[in-house]
Amino acid sequence: MSAPFPAPTRPPLVVAGLGLVGLLLILGPVLALGVRVPWGRLGEVLGDPATHDLLRITLGAGVWTSLFAVLLGVPLALWIQHLSRGGRLVRLLVLLPLAMPPVVAGLALTAALGRRGITAPLLEATGLQFAFAFPGVVLAHVFIALPFVVVTVDAALRQLDPEIPASAAGVGLNRGQVLRQVTLPAIAPSVATGAGLAFARSLGEFGTTLTFAGSMPGITRTMPLGIYLERETDPGRAYALGAVLIGLAVLVLGLSALPAVLRREPAPQARTLGTLDATRLRALTAPPGGGVPVHIGEFTLPADRITAVVGPNGAGKSTLMGLVAGRLRGRPVRVEGRVILLTQRPGLPRTTTVAGAVTMVTRSVTRTRELLDAAGLTPLHDVPVPALSGGQAAQVALVRALAARPEVLILDEPLAGVDVASTTAWRALLRAAAHDRTTLMVTHDPLDVAGLSEHLLVLEGGEVTAAGPTAELLAVPPSDFVSSLAGLHRLEGTVARTEIDTVTLDRGQLRVTGVVPAAYGAMPHPGAAAVATFPPEAVTVRHPQTPPARTDSARNVWPGTIESLESSAGHPATLLTVALHSGTDPARITVPVTRRSIVDLGLSPGTHVECVIKATAITVHTLHRPDRS
Repeated sequence: MSAPFPAPTRPPLVVAGLGLVGLLLILGPVLALGVRVPWGRLGEVLGDPATHDLLRITLGAGVWTSLFAVLLGVPLALWIQHLSRGGRLVRLLVLLPLAMPPVVAGLALTAALGRRGITAPLLEATGLQFAFAFPGVVLAHVFIALPFVVVTVDAALRQLDPEIPASAAGVGLNRGQVLRQVTLPAIAPSVATGAGLAFARSLGEFGTTLTFAGSMPGITRTMPLGIYLERETDPGRAYALGAVLIGLAVLVLGLSALPAVLRREPAPQARTLGTLDATRLRALTAPPGGGVPVHIGEFTLPADRITAVVGPNGAGKSTLMGLVAGRLRGRPVRVEGRVILLTQRPGLPRTTTVAGAVTMVTRSVTRTRELLDAAGLTPLHDVPVPALSGGQAAQVALVRALAARPEVLILDEPLAGVDVASTTAWRALLRAAAHDRTTLMVTHDPLDVAGLSEHLLVLEGGEVTAAGPTAELLAVPPSDFVSSLAGLHRLEGTVARTEIDTVTLDRGQLRVTGVVPAAYGAMPHPGAAAVATFPPEAVTVRHPQTPPARTDSARNVWPGTIESLESSAGHPATLLTVALHSGTDPARITVPVTRRSIVDLGLSPGTHVECVIKATAITVHTLHRPDRS
């Protein structure tokens, strides 16, 4: 057997070669310049008062440029992030100064802010002057350097998990607090990098400065302008000034990269967690006034109850929860109370500790300690958020959400990554606190549906198809998905006839006979749409009997073909998927059988069988209609 191909850990040689050529293209001229520098004259050049003027103007312009570029560039990048339309166009426009020839950029500034520019009357009235003045140097540099800050910060913002600021806003932080406590700390290294790039770009700016601000000694002449003039009269001095400028640029770039270099992802730390005290944590997190109802279009979800929100993948559950939480707009939703949405992504700020993340909500170190202690998470209080495991982060996020005492708590499978023991403890808390608030729980777990929820909301195809008490909908499933949650098969049909105590449905060529429990009311009339439900384990399979013969009390004998066999480790039964011969309306059921039966009967995919089930094992009821009350 041949050895497997190794993982491509290195780029192809041609890529590495071209990359090396690119690096040499950058460094080669710089190294060549270093060879031509008269290093013995460097002290003389640095001690010259003219050099002092050049450095003063250049460094001063760089500092002011970095300051203004950050003050304008960071807000611009933040604004771009929240543009629902036109964001790409604005990003392209931001890059325009980099694409313009420097002389054209200088002419544009002159046309706008020059002594005869379109804003000249306003500038004269306010006493401002940019052309041929130091403020003009700064303005020209800001015009060219601003895109570096915007692009750098915009890239950092796009890498920021949107759940983090959304979660912070959900737990009660206003927009200013989200910006100061969450967003800016997260992008601080990128802001420093952008400022350094702006400073470095300012150091080398030439054409725009010359065209707009001129080259006035001691006023607007920067190092690049001085070097350009010296190269005609004293090339050695020009090389020396160039070496100084390159040294300054390298120093600035190194300092700007320092925050990112020093920032290290903390290593995960093993901590033994305590026991969750459900009674104490419930008392600390219960909202004072209880829960409130949630109105979704024509449907109303009851207050102070746990409503399980279920549906197939892609049914729109998370979208609907985003609408309820106010993160999305579209479907009419009305909630009169604080709503907090907790998703599978914890949304914890990554620049703080566990205690810091919770204290953002509680505003009290003492209450944070009480909450973490009640949740058994005290050993994590000083752990940086990035060092948390997935399960630990999920539990901290749940404590943080409960700390805000929301009237409506939306849980979009937040405990998916939590270990079994911790999940059991949190389920116990949710069960104990079920009547403290309104809880909407998106789940695919039948245990959560049957064991926690009192109300059920069913979505399919982006629409609410049913809503009502959980026990009722599980007993009379309104759809195939809900029937699978209840562990039942479901076959729709039309009532063909009623007999003494049975009802027979037609589903294409299939006849289904079952009973109507007294609790479901009167028997449906012939021609009515009805549903038959039954547990898979009530079905047995056998080889077809020829000629057909009734040898037992089973009223239902359905011909079908085995499509697949599926078994799982540790489970005694194998599931047969049988396609029933129902004509144009296909129907499939699963039947659990023992492995011994598979061997004895010679069952395999493609085998024709008969599925046999007694009428008393099948429950018939009319089609469920959505509860819109």
